[in-house]
Amino acid sequence: MQRYVESNLKPYRRRLEQILRLDYAGESSPAVGRRAADLRRIIDAAGARADHRLLLDILPEAFALVCAVVKQEFGWHVFDSQLLAALAMMEGRIVELDTGEGKTLAAVFVAFLQSLRGGGVHVLTFNDYLAGRDAEWMGPLYRRLGVNAAAIRQDMEPARRKLAYQADVTYLTAKEAGFDYLRGFLTVQPENLVQRPFTFAIVDEADSILIDEARIPLVLAGGEGGPGAIDPALYRLVSALQPGRHYQLDPQNEHVILTEQGAAWLERQLNIANLYDEVHLGLLTQVRLVLQARALLRRDVDYIVREGRIDLVDEFTGRVIRDRQWPDGLHEAVEIKEGLSGRSRGRILSRITLRDFLALYPGLCGMTGTAVSAASELNLFYGLGVTRIPPHVPCRRIDRPDQIYPLQSLKEEAIVGEIADRHGRGQPILVGTASVEESERLAALVRARKLPCEVLNARQDAAEAAIIAHAGRTGAITLSTNMAGRGVDIQLENPADGGLYVIGTNRHRSIRIDRQLRGRAGRQGDPGESCFFLSLQDDLIERYQIRDVLPREYQDLSAYAKPGNIEKPLQPIEDARVRSAMEHTQRVVEGQLFQQRQALARYSALVEEQRQMIYRLRLDILTGRKKLTVWQDSQDDTLAARLKALADETSEQDVRQAQQQAACLILSRNWADYLEGVDTLLNHVSLMRAGPNDPFTTFNKQIIDSYAHFLDTFEQDLLELPGRLTVHDGRFDLEASGLKNPPSTRTYLIDDGSDSLDATLGVSGMVAAAANPVFFLLVLAAKWKQRREPTV
Repeated sequence: MQRYVESNLKPYRRRLEQILRLDYAGESSPAVGRRAADLRRIIDAAGARADHRLLLDILPEAFALVCAVVKQEFGWHVFDSQLLAALAMMEGRIVELDTGEGKTLAAVFVAFLQSLRGGGVHVLTFNDYLAGRDAEWMGPLYRRLGVNAAAIRQDMEPARRKLAYQADVTYLTAKEAGFDYLRGFLTVQPENLVQRPFTFAIVDEADSILIDEARIPLVLAGGEGGPGAIDPALYRLVSALQPGRHYQLDPQNEHVILTEQGAAWLERQLNIANLYDEVHLGLLTQVRLVLQARALLRRDVDYIVREGRIDLVDEFTGRVIRDRQWPDGLHEAVEIKEGLSGRSRGRILSRITLRDFLALYPGLCGMTGTAVSAASELNLFYGLGVTRIPPHVPCRRIDRPDQIYPLQSLKEEAIVGEIADRHGRGQPILVGTASVEESERLAALVRARKLPCEVLNARQDAAEAAIIAHAGRTGAITLSTNMAGRGVDIQLENPADGGLYVIGTNRHRSIRIDRQLRGRAGRQGDPGESCFFLSLQDDLIERYQIRDVLPREYQDLSAYAKPGNIEKPLQPIEDARVRSAMEHTQRVVEGQLFQQRQALARYSALVEEQRQMIYRLRLDILTGRKKLTVWQDSQDDTLAARLKALADETSEQDVRQAQQQAACLILSRNWADYLEGVDTLLNHVSLMRAGPNDPFTTFNKQIIDSYAHFLDTFEQDLLELPGRLTVHDGRFDLEASGLKNPPSTRTYLIDDGSDSLDATLGVSGMVAAAANPVFFLLVLAAKWKQRREPTV
């Protein structure tokens, strides 16, 4: 891990000295603007030779100018830590900078300098609120430097989006940028493309976006209705299956497994010979989805129900994510479970994971408060190193040892007692919980003690900023589903009260999430404390069966549940073996999650290579960079005669334009067909039983053949089209010829918690797939076949 983390800051400190020697704060605003314009002229004069080295040459003056406008506009003194962070990001690194150190301002230095090259810089934030806030907040600085900044929000119409993308610096979420990229795959008019070619991106909350969210596919779906994925009668039948007898959960309670007895019972009820026969693949898939919905997904933990819809709760932040859903069939199964009317399935037209989308930026850097522990992943998936920047004032936060109790009820009693004690001293308290359910249960216990508290969970996500802004007031009690302070600093009303006291009620599967929660306290040298209160009944303990490896006296908890059996029930467990086992488990789980992400990335590698080629081909056709001559080059006399007749009705120019638009529409339609085939194949291989071929090898071999067929079909469809082309009022009517985009589209994210591979193959199966040496041979074979472009 440490080999990916840069701790030697001497090269950056030398540049820092150069910056600090330049002081423009006393110059007038017009004079500063002229200096900034001079820097842009230097870059413009270099033209194509304006490389990274030239940016470094002008960096000291550029950064000194930013320092000057910060002082003039806001009266702030820029910290050395902020400048060091900006210098590291200029080298394409992910910076770890503590909460409250001013990452928003650090990004301005990099965005300004990179924007001088033209092409636009994207600052990718965690949510729409932060995108709008940061663009408005930092806007005066950019304007003084002759740079324009804009923000893109989810509800912005295309014309305004296109204008915002033309800005020198654009603030938006990574998801919105990805969705706009996908929408470009449907347009048949170049002027309808809203994005310019990508140049440089700065990723805020980099570990959350680049790792936690990175494997989640962004989906563009057509608005065409269709039959539901789940047969209601089959749903009722599967609901009758008995846990333990007909199905079981795996040891980590992440995957549901149909037993032989359960399969036999379903076969009798459905009057079929073998549920696992390939002809029953669709049926088996529905069974798996219904079991997942009923046995794995929990209301007020994994999702909430509000306003007649299912809203997913993000595992890492506790937020509701707008327009996120599970794969269509699973989402529909949960809707049926909750008695809601299912949405129409639509049709997936295109998709891309955030990881693959972010890899499209030639220049990439980022910042976060927790990057060091993710350094190996950031290097593996993005080739990015991590630089740790010390805070400008040493952290004074006291991180207390975990308090471990045998029962959840005893833990919660201890938490409420701790809250009451600290509240009585006037100390503000922030409690990070694991779920909506837990936050509301604890809030009820706190209020039962006549203590006032604020609850911040997925039900109150719209009030996040206002609630967090008050969390540092004297005696404030804030209970949150680990979403507290994201992008909003908690400022203390009275530091003499001891600073913010952060209480964590669970350890998370990712150590980084625990660190993010601790980081809410002790900002910029403020006093503060943190402590985690745990029990041997916590989700992490139960899911990974930690009690099985604990000393015998902690394996059976029934004795602790009997009143009078414990002399001091609120005394935490002091056994070092218990603490060691819990810490070890968290590290092991993080390793498993990393292996899952690695394996799933390799499963998608071939399809992503193919998608990039098809996108490039379509964009070249759309913009005219690739001239289509497939019709004109054909040796078919019938086709030649038909083309002549069409040209007589319109013009040769119109025929060429129709060929271009038709090729774009065919590529989009056939790509949607191809993705549907990929999904079917994924379901097939993930449901395969043990056999001579492992699922990973089978999947990749078939993907290569399917892609070759995709190219052949595209060429054939394009050649057959002129026979169906019609002309109305002197213009080609492609829609009447059977080619059209869907009447409406929607965007959403497929939640990664129930991915078909993740939920069926499990950790061990995916890890084995990731290590399979055949993978590398398949990649080489696929890349060879991908070079066989359509002869257009």
